[in-house]
Amino acid sequence: YATVFVYPFGTAIWLSFHNWDFLTDPVFVGTRNFTKAFSDPYFWQALKISILFSVVEISLGVALAMLLALAFSHVRGRLQNFLLCLYYLPVVTPTVASIFLWRWLYRSTGGTLNSVLAMIGIPQQPFLASPNQALWCITMMVIWANVGGAAVIFLAGINDVPESLYEAAKLDGAGFWQSFFKITLPLIRPVLIYEVVVSVIGTVQMFEPFFLMSGPGFSTRTLSLYTYQLGFQTLNLGYGAAVSLIIFILLLFATVFQLQRWQVNWEH
Repeated sequence: YATVFVYPFGTAIWLSFHNWDFLTDPVFVGTRNFTKAFSDPYFWQALKISILFSVVEISLGVALAMLLALAFSHVRGRLQNFLLCLYYLPVVTPTVASIFLWRWLYRSTGGTLNSVLAMIGIPQQPFLASPNQALWCITMMVIWANVGGAAVIFLAGINDVPESLYEAAKLDGAGFWQSFFKITLPLIRPVLIYEVVVSVIGTVQMFEPFFLMSGPGFSTRTLSLYTYQLGFQTLNLGYGAAVSLIIFILLLFATVFQLQRWQVNWEH
């Protein structure tokens, strides 16, 4: 724990108050790196893209995972196990392999998706080559890669709801969606909050898709990618460490806010 977390985290804090380029000796600059971030238009642009990506990915991903979990809950036996394995497969597939697969699907010339579009009479799309489409292409890839894991978690929560509650609601004349909104959703609220919290942390920290599937210009540059570019491409380690600490503080406040805003009762 000290090797993989305490020492690197402490080093990042120390670096955030210095200027260092790997070559010369570190120079103490106080809080200049932090004040620079708040006046840096590239920082705000990366923050905007990170928030936009997180909101869309979490909203669509959680909704789709919930629908899949509801569908799985009405399937029993081997068919349910097969569907769970099928939808969970992208979760255990190496991230880099999935990214290169989707890059091939998104190819603007000769790509699979454009071939399908041509078959139904839709013009070819630039996908990752377009500054307007690249971010949403990455978003769809991330949803595909994570929706199976979220669906399994939601299914576990749904299966934990007592069946007697559904039977009583059915006797009272409640339909499927009434039972979902009045029984299922309130009782799996802790699971839902957990999934939202970890999704916020995961989407803000996500790096590989934006590094390997980057769009034109700064259209897909998130805070995590911006931090990497500062530290390892421009060799501005102090400023990069400061931006990484700002990300940590934002995630910390977001997590605390969510847990306090939605007080969780872990028993029903």
